[in-house]
Amino acid sequence: MVSTRWLLLTLIVFILPVCILFVRKRYSFWTRQGIPTVETRFPLGHIQHSSHLMVDLYRQLKGRHPFGGIFRFLEPVVLVTDPKMVRNVIVRDFRYFYDRGGYANPAHDLLSGSLLNGEGKQWATIRQASVGLFSTVKLKAMHPAMVQMVDRFRMALNAKLTQECEVKIDLKEWMSRLTVDIISCVLLGFEANSLNDREGGLYGRIGRQTFLVPKLWKLFLMASFRPLAKAIGLRLFSPDLCELFRRMTHDIVAYRKEHSDPQQNDLVDRLFNLTKPDEGGRRLTESEIAANVYAFLAAGYETTSTTVSYCLLELAKQPDLQERARKCAMDTCEKYGTLTYESDMPYIDQCLNETLRKYPPGINIVRVVTEDYAVSGAQVVLRKGTQVVVPVYAIHHDEEYYPEPERFDPDRFTKEACGARTPYTFLAYGEGPKMCVAHRMGRMQVRLMLAMLLCSYRFEWCPETQVEQSNAHTVIRMRDGLLVKVSQL
Repeated sequence: MVSTRWLLLTLIVFILPVCILFVRKRYSFWTRQGIPTVETRFPLGHIQHSSHLMVDLYRQLKGRHPFGGIFRFLEPVVLVTDPKMVRNVIVRDFRYFYDRGGYANPAHDLLSGSLLNGEGKQWATIRQASVGLFSTVKLKAMHPAMVQMVDRFRMALNAKLTQECEVKIDLKEWMSRLTVDIISCVLLGFEANSLNDREGGLYGRIGRQTFLVPKLWKLFLMASFRPLAKAIGLRLFSPDLCELFRRMTHDIVAYRKEHSDPQQNDLVDRLFNLTKPDEGGRRLTESEIAANVYAFLAAGYETTSTTVSYCLLELAKQPDLQERARKCAMDTCEKYGTLTYESDMPYIDQCLNETLRKYPPGINIVRVVTEDYAVSGAQVVLRKGTQVVVPVYAIHHDEEYYPEPERFDPDRFTKEACGARTPYTFLAYGEGPKMCVAHRMGRMQVRLMLAMLLCSYRFEWCPETQVEQSNAHTVIRMRDGLLVKVSQL
């Protein structure tokens, strides 16, 4: 017994100093490279997840170098603070920053194996197959179906308004239901029934399980000990959510195998065509189809519903801006007879761009150095495997580019203001080869939704709405929903 205690004490005496020296050397990494950094605390570092807003870090490091050095737990991370380096990372020198570095463990976590986490040839294959869905011809064909879905939304809301002159609704909840129905219809070819089902249809089954920040210990292992995390089967998504999409995709694919004519040529068809072996023998599995169905649905409904919700919330706070946006939409309807794909609505676009600036759907753009990279204008080489973060939210709230950044001002996005602004300081959908593949569809959808709703309803601010962001999600969400008063015009 005594010998065991002495052995443990001896191990502690020798191992503890080694660990302390390791951590100290690790946290001196950027200082030894001559890169600006800020004080680090063990074991969390500066950030634990890429959903951190980064505003304070960005402000402390900006102007001292094209980038600053921070840590995610024990891992060195590049925080880009200069727009020219933003351009280099995501556009000009893209070949050095090819991967996103997301945690993927499809053997244990089916939904993690999607386009969002795909690397190399897998990413290129899926993107090439899906990009044709968002051509001008395809988008024009989708437009009538989207109009029909928004009409259904108006019918559901009007049913509530027949009993009262005005009602309070949670904008995020209602917009999420609508966008899940739209995406399910135009991209996946089935009815999600989120608007009419009392339990929320498909949205009711997935809405509260998406974009959750994993527990801290999981994040630590996924970031600093990824092989171990994969070996023990750590997962980002719940087994129930994975099983839901596995079963749903299996049923859709099985139905289409039996009813192959005519093809719908939607996302499912395009992914299903990739199950046939290519020249190299690589083919997509049904599990990979399920992962990408989830990725397109979840990312699509979250970005669209968030943008429209926050835009309407801001317009509810400023009735004069709301009236100006409504007039823009109504003038367009009068000019064209209806809202069409080609409808020109400049002030609606300004309102949406300002919303995307203030509440960007992607808080940060994350890349990984795929080849050693010599930073232009600096005596620094970023080594392969280093994570690089472009802090979109922080850049969008930088007073140098957007004075009074917390003020909602659509006139920041007039043609003249956009022309005068520093390039690569508005990154709502990303830029470069990995720019959001569905950004044109997303843009069409939010324009249509916002314009049709403003032509039918008036939105008023609710004093009880608490504008407090949730810390439980990897995207911008309010902790207690987005309540507004709605009345018919």
